[in-house]
Amino acid sequence: MTARAKEAAKPEPAVSVRGLNNRFGAQQIHEGLDLDLLTGEVLGVVGSSGSGKSVLLRSIVGLNRSRAGDVLVLGSDLFALRGRARKALLARIGVLFQSGALFSGLTVAENIALVLKTHTGLPAASIDRLARQKIDMAGLPQDSAAKLPAQLSGGMRTRAGLARALALDPEIVFLDEPTAGLDPIGAADFDRLIRELQQSLGLTVFMVTHDLNSLVAIADRIAVLVDRKIRVGPLDALLNDPHPWIQAYFHGPRAKAAHNAAGSGN
Repeated sequence: MTARAKEAAKPEPAVSVRGLNNRFGAQQIHEGLDLDLLTGEVLGVVGSSGSGKSVLLRSIVGLNRSRAGDVLVLGSDLFALRGRARKALLARIGVLFQSGALFSGLTVAENIALVLKTHTGLPAASIDRLARQKIDMAGLPQDSAAKLPAQLSGGMRTRAGLARALALDPEIVFLDEPTAGLDPIGAADFDRLIRELQQSLGLTVFMVTHDLNSLVAIADRIAVLVDRKIRVGPLDALLNDPHPWIQAYFHGPRAKAAHNAAGSGN
């Protein structure tokens, strides 16, 4: 097979970002940022505080209009779509925001049902059944369906947010700091759940995180935001990247502990 044929045979990235620029006032967040999220992978996204991890996520899912650049999600530009076409594309992605971002006045089941009501014409009985299926998928007990977010622990709220993100059987799931605030056992359990769902459902996962253990445990590639751009590669390659922040992040005491934990199978 020729090089051109091999290139043509490559699957289209689930997300393609080219020349992204984000600025807030005098602060330049991203400048000429390029990134591909490959279909079927778990991509971990890291960077220092203020490097624009969540801004990048919001730019991809259509919640932040960038100053310049192109973003294609499943081959389409969200900002170029209107009406039913935009709604149809949004139904193919799911987003878990920090701390679950659930509607506080709705129960867990009602939070999930709201997504289904917005995007489908299903009858109430079918919506209730699907909401309970997503609760199961997220590893929550069924009695959590009738609880308000304030009645849940932090870990349960995160799982409830994940259940809502999975409501429409998306192809891509975006996770914004999903293990923040969780104890080590809860964070490890959530990591395993994400990997199991990714493998069983064929999901593509974009995960903003600061958790080194999550990166070591489930990320296929890691994207590091530095100097307003992004460097992407497998963990082994980034360990040898000479950039000072990358060296400090991946070779510090916490990184060594994460590597040791992974090596011991814990």
